[in-house]
Amino acid sequence: HRRLAALVASKIYFYLGEFDDALSFALGAGELFSLTDSSKYAETMVNHAIDNYIKQRSSGSQVDPRLEAIVERMIEGCFAVKEYAQVIGIAIESQRLDVLERALLSGDTKQLLSYVQNDCVDLISSIHLQTQVQELLVKVHMRFDEPEYEAICLCLSKLNNPEKTAEILSVLIKDEENADRVLSAYQIAFDLDANATQEFTKAVVAQLDLLQNSKGEKDESDEQGEGAVVSKVKAILSGDETLKLHLEFLFQNNKTDLNILNRSCKLMDSRVSIAHNAITFANAFMHAGTTIDSFLRNNLEWLSRASSWSKFSATAALGVIHRGQIKHGFDLLQPYLPMDTTSASPFSEGGAFFALGLIHACHGSEKVTSYLQEALVTYQGQNAEILQHGACLGLGAAGMGSGSEEMTRALLTVLYADSAISGEAAALALGMVMMGTNHEATLKDMLLYAKETVHEKIIRALSTGIGLVMFGRKQEADPLVERLLEEEDPLLRLGAVHTITMAYCGTGDNNAIRKLLHLAVSDVKDDIRRAAVTGLGFILLRSPEQVPRMVELLSESYNPHVRMGSALALGISCAGTGSKAAIAILEPMLKDAVDFVVEGATIALAFILIQQNDTFEPKVADVRKRFAEIVETKNAEVVSKFGAAISQGIIDAGGRNVTIGLTTSDGQLNAPACAGMLLFTQFWYWFPLAHFLALSFKPTALIAVNKDLKMPNISLTCNARKGMFTYPPKVEQP
Repeated sequence: HRRLAALVASKIYFYLGEFDDALSFALGAGELFSLTDSSKYAETMVNHAIDNYIKQRSSGSQVDPRLEAIVERMIEGCFAVKEYAQVIGIAIESQRLDVLERALLSGDTKQLLSYVQNDCVDLISSIHLQTQVQELLVKVHMRFDEPEYEAICLCLSKLNNPEKTAEILSVLIKDEENADRVLSAYQIAFDLDANATQEFTKAVVAQLDLLQNSKGEKDESDEQGEGAVVSKVKAILSGDETLKLHLEFLFQNNKTDLNILNRSCKLMDSRVSIAHNAITFANAFMHAGTTIDSFLRNNLEWLSRASSWSKFSATAALGVIHRGQIKHGFDLLQPYLPMDTTSASPFSEGGAFFALGLIHACHGSEKVTSYLQEALVTYQGQNAEILQHGACLGLGAAGMGSGSEEMTRALLTVLYADSAISGEAAALALGMVMMGTNHEATLKDMLLYAKETVHEKIIRALSTGIGLVMFGRKQEADPLVERLLEEEDPLLRLGAVHTITMAYCGTGDNNAIRKLLHLAVSDVKDDIRRAAVTGLGFILLRSPEQVPRMVELLSESYNPHVRMGSALALGISCAGTGSKAAIAILEPMLKDAVDFVVEGATIALAFILIQQNDTFEPKVADVRKRFAEIVETKNAEVVSKFGAAISQGIIDAGGRNVTIGLTTSDGQLNAPACAGMLLFTQFWYWFPLAHFLALSFKPTALIAVNKDLKMPNISLTCNARKGMFTYPPKVEQP
């Protein structure tokens, strides 16, 4: 009767709320403890048993054999009733790859593989376990006679295995009997361009070249046909084809309402730097990627009023407008780039360097990156730091995610010169180039210099750069975060906030959310509190419905910085969703007594209502009208006007044909877009960084190409009402 006594004792402890003791006695009850019982007691004990089992497995400690027996019975019960999703969840959490493999092979394998890849892998907080799961997925995929090469190559990109990826592409290209194989190779290349890092796609191109050069003698006509396909695959991987198609779409379908821009331009005093910057950003965002710069040509008098850093921002805006014109980037900016080693107009020329990087953002060719690296050492003297500032930001944008050590060395040289202006840009660029690499030597250099320098601008930029280097690294970032949180310097603690934000971006990790919420209400520095609340938007961007509930109380905080952060968190997480709950929280904030809270609320509303019309969300017209009213109000604070003016640009971004896409169409995190959004939030300290928002823009188009990479004439059936896709009406001139 010992087992029966144990079961009775377990239930007594359960009703006393002592779950650990209840579980201990339940384990002693053996077979008498029923797992299939639907009572509250049984459900709680099973959940508690699984949690304890996962905790013991994760910590590497000895697992209680009785606990293991309970979990094994639970797993076998799930297999019996074909609850494979439950088994997969337990297997991943408890690091039981043997159970995961069995579950994948027991049910509808292809469907389960898709479920694990799309819904589970990114939520694994251990990079080591994530790698093991990806390797297992590749192994299971390869068991099929006709493997899904698209899914395999996505896994290989996460595993950073360009050699195997290139081999698969080469096999598909060489299959002359099956024309669909070549189309698969093209689709894989498009997927990798959208989802993989610049470093990975360049490595795949290099491997394809190696495989092509190592071939034996072949029939000349065969070689020419295969060579043409390989060239097309390389063009897709380098981003040329995608950028060309997006440019064509955005140019042909541009529906920008210049009346809005012209009216704001007349109402805002362009002699004031912040007002001039507002119109610059509004124009850049409205025409992002469209290549249409008519507003600048038609308003030369307004443009001539730009001075100092306003001139820098105005020139850099050309990079946003012409983003993706990688074949003509140098020609477009030739009038603005320095002619020789001397500088005539440093602010304009520095802005041109930045514009060059934005045009080639994430697709920096050898020619562009070499040119910008040379610019870092060529220009010395009085105005060198302004030119270096632009060249560093341009190099960071063009080399984003490339992991180039050559670029890193060049940027560290500028950083060590200890100039506040050029050093700030170099620190940010280091983060962009080494984004997501967790490069130990670079992090060590950045941390050491952050403690040595006396320039706040550099320390703050290094804090942001460190966050970018740790992008997507999850648990690997935890020791660094703890170290930074112990620092007395608030700017280094700010680095901890950015590191948590980027390392756990899109994961919804509870521990990361808990840390940020703690900092949001307890830190003594307002900048840290604002950044911590903003970070919630990044972490929960895949589950935006949770954010309004989480920040509702914070949006009513006595601290205006917390209110500003909660507005941006709502905007970032709910971007493009038209979330009614988020709008309900933000609308009252438009009447806030503090100007920068109004600024944050306008920007957040623009994020949420981008690509929304009156049919989708009836409040769109009211919000647009409110933006115009803030700009028109004579006694409104200039910061509120700045927010309203750039919000007019954001809500109509890309000729009203782009949305904010922090995830790709496959549901994967869009790393450059997340980096661009984080850098945009730094406009609080430095206006030119607002241009990085352009990296978050994603064209809202369905584009299909044939085997010649040309767009065929196709027609699509759409069952939605036409009114859901109409552009907002143009504003009438008063």
